[in-house]
Amino acid sequence: MSLVFLSACINGSGTQTHPSSTSQPTTLTSGIPLGEWNADGIIGENEYAHKLYLAGGKLVIYWRNDDTYLYMALMGQTTGWIAIGFEPSSAMKDADMVFGWVQDDQTVVIDAYSTGTYGPHPPDEKLGGNSDIVEYAGSEENGYTVIEFRRKLNTGDQYDKVFMPGQKIKFIFAMADADDFTTKHNIARGSGELTLDG
Repeated sequence: MSLVFLSACINGSGTQTHPSSTSQPTTLTSGIPLGEWNADGIIGENEYAHKLYLAGGKLVIYWRNDDTYLYMALMGQTTGWIAIGFEPSSAMKDADMVFGWVQDDQTVVIDAYSTGTYGPHPPDEKLGGNSDIVEYAGSEENGYTVIEFRRKLNTGDQYDKVFMPGQKIKFIFAMADADDFTTKHNIARGSGELTLDG
């Protein structure tokens, strides 16, 4: 059994459980030094400092940061796409979005930007920006998809939000059962907030 599946909260009897959504993130390390971060689609022990359960546990967001980069993993109960959008101004408008899925053993990650209140959200390159996901990987196993990615806190791209250590970041999230990010979210969607380490 892989660390990806184990990281979905296994209780002592071996039954998978998902705590209800909470706006309070769980700190994973509790003073234990973080392990090495790898873009391999596997959520390793001590790889991330924080995690947050959303949509009744259907989506778990993991993150860590240093002074230069944000490192993140999204683990969703789907074989379709999962996405996060940072700092929307209203509903989806102006959200700096990352979509990811695994299809035919290939991981696809798209750096996108929502131009309207309810989309569309074209890739940054179609708007004159750049894809600023420095490194990424994914996996799909036992009905779960994991997408890991790394990006600079400040990419210099007008279609990416600028983050600072210690910042509180509002986000939206969504999931669908299809490997096509133009398909409407039909599993879960919502919003939350996370805080970067200072």
